[in-house]
Amino acid sequence: MALMPPGPEGGERVDWLAVERDLGSRLPADFRDLVAVYGVGTIDERVMVLPPRSTAHESEIPSVGQMTPSAEKTAWLEHTKSTYPLWPAPGSLLCGLRMVDGNGDLWGAVYWRTTGPDPDRWPVVVWERCHPFVEFGLTMTGLLVRWLSEAADIDFDQRMVFGAPHSRFIHWRAERAMRERGVDPWEYLEPLYLEANEEWEERNVAGVPRTSGATHEIETQAPVSSIPQLAILGISVPQSGDLLITASAALGSGQAAPMRLTPPLGPQGPVVEVTGPEGLLAVAFGADVTAPAAESPLLVSAAEPLVFEVRVLKSAILNCASWPELVSRLTNDASLKLVVQDPAIAALRAASTETSGADDVMVSWWPPRG
Repeated sequence: MALMPPGPEGGERVDWLAVERDLGSRLPADFRDLVAVYGVGTIDERVMVLPPRSTAHESEIPSVGQMTPSAEKTAWLEHTKSTYPLWPAPGSLLCGLRMVDGNGDLWGAVYWRTTGPDPDRWPVVVWERCHPFVEFGLTMTGLLVRWLSEAADIDFDQRMVFGAPHSRFIHWRAERAMRERGVDPWEYLEPLYLEANEEWEERNVAGVPRTSGATHEIETQAPVSSIPQLAILGISVPQSGDLLITASAALGSGQAAPMRLTPPLGPQGPVVEVTGPEGLLAVAFGADVTAPAAESPLLVSAAEPLVFEVRVLKSAILNCASWPELVSRLTNDASLKLVVQDPAIAALRAASTETSGADDVMVSWWPPRG
């Protein structure tokens, strides 16, 4: 795979007949070649090539068997509402790649759909958190090549790798050795994320309110014509030590039809991220939401914005800081991003004559950005 060299330490010696006995199935030839040349490891700290076995591996990367949904592992089905049968039934999913977020938590996976006796003809299925399953008529390495060569054409929030010539594969032993020497194996990603975030913000930010003289409050103002929009109205840290964000979802004055958001603001709830010069400082997926009414769905009209509160627990902080410490940095070198994702947002944008996009997210920052 010329798009991403394996490195001198790459590759694994694998007894594939023993793997077949262990898993109860052969694995596709392209995946066997991937493991033989690259080995078990990670691409851009986000996509992991799994150990081809059913049990735990010394790398601490979950194995193919551990990531495959079976009768013993049904929480996956409850979360995704999957209709795929459980392994090893025909047509069930067998996992080859694991995707993680910036906190190392599960973000998604790439599976084979075991549609017949020939593994080389199995299609791949991609699942990402907050997104439906998507099937590709590709091999697993074919999908990786597509990600590596076409990353510039894939939305930043939906792709997991940066693509050639930036992406790197780091074998698990090499990563462990670097960390033991005090070296960050993923340091090369920081400028790439900064550049990608700037591009993403330019595409998605519009109609952000101006700040007032108060440190943690802003003046509310009539929405501009861009619809719909999200605004952070203020932040505070109550005695519980959690972070409390007050925000509003609003429509432009010319929009007659209401927007019907799914409680708790999207199928999975809002996402909160705090970033600074050193990278990601805090992240919460599906943060707790308090809205003025418990009705379903939550209605946003042009005449009445939806004002709500988002509570982010201290456990979302990725270092030893407290929320008061992080909040104090928000006026200096750090920023907070609030994301609400819901199909109703895309539907409203698609119906508007004022925008050509149909993105299903609303984004707002603190401090506000002009």
